[in-house]
Amino acid sequence: MKSMMDRVKAINEAIDKVDSRYRLSVILFKRARAINQGDQPLVKPASSKEYFVALQEFLAGRIQWKDSESDEWKKVE
Repeated sequence: MKSMMDRVKAINEAIDKVDSRYRLSVILFKRARAINQGDQPLVKPASSKEYFVALQEFLAGRIQWKDSESDEWKKVE
């Protein structure tokens, strides 16, 4: 993700995969926090910012949310 427009397109694409913007934000924030606390990225990072690495992982299908009643995410192996 190089430009702001690329990031906006990526976020819009990710929103289509969940039921709300809020849920996407929470999922990505939780994953970004895990990366910040030492979890290894599941994709080759295109950004140094953990939130955008989490977004990149989500779009690559490496993390998903568990169900529509939960904001918890899981790694996809």
